[in-house]
Amino acid sequence: MMLQLEPIGFFHTQAQYPYDVPRQGVLAAGNSGVIELLPGKGFEQALEDLDGFSHLWVIFWFHLNQSWHAKVRPPRHRERKVGVFASRSPYRPNPLGLSVLKIKDINGLKIQVQDHDLLDGTPILDLKPYLPYADSFPEASAGWTAATPSESHSVHFSPLAEQQLQWLSQNGLGCLKTFLCVQLASDPLNPARHRLVCLQGCTALAYRTWRACFSINARDVEVEAILSGYSSTELLQASDQYHDKELHRRFLEVFPYSGQGGSEPPATELQGSLKDIN
Repeated sequence: MMLQLEPIGFFHTQAQYPYDVPRQGVLAAGNSGVIELLPGKGFEQALEDLDGFSHLWVIFWFHLNQSWHAKVRPPRHRERKVGVFASRSPYRPNPLGLSVLKIKDINGLKIQVQDHDLLDGTPILDLKPYLPYADSFPEASAGWTAATPSESHSVHFSPLAEQQLQWLSQNGLGCLKTFLCVQLASDPLNPARHRLVCLQGCTALAYRTWRACFSINARDVEVEAILSGYSSTELLQASDQYHDKELHRRFLEVFPYSGQGGSEPPATELQGSLKDIN
């Protein structure tokens, strides 16, 4: 039997890479996106009366996946693999995704949503309203996840880090703060889960060509500063594999110092070469 599915629309957000989004949308509360349905299909009528609901089920296609795995190792269960049908892994025989998203606004064919785990360009296959009386089962058993409780950390940002993240967001890197909140909230010092690097005595989490220095006190994580992953020599070179050196240069013009603990060493002294983590 052959089945044919066609997208009813596509998802738009700043998240472009799998590590830009949490493993579950509720783990990054507040991140936003837009479901834009296709014109000329009569979907304006199909959306009528949806505005009375606070949440909706979104059925979508994991469009970046090329294969599936019978056994997977979920982020919360690193000790052993579990069957893919007992997980939320995207690597499935039929790469169908299912998420509950919070509705913020509906305008024409565009649905503004929050608390999502979808990437930009994700094909949307169907929408259904979330019904608390039918879809919520507080007494449901949680299988293997019940034996692996998540020990969450609170993630905070120094004034400098807040300024840097705001500037980066205004200049096209809006996913970095969400990435840091999600990654550092769970097992932040586990190198099996995170790309960690030591820079001038600072533990840093790598995000593409950027580094976020952080410290831990009990269950509190503080992001102290955002650093460029390029060395001063690398920034002078013409090659630009990731097409982002100009953003790094402008960033260092605005933030020439990345002070930690009251000191303000030149930013070039804090830069970590990309070869340190690649």
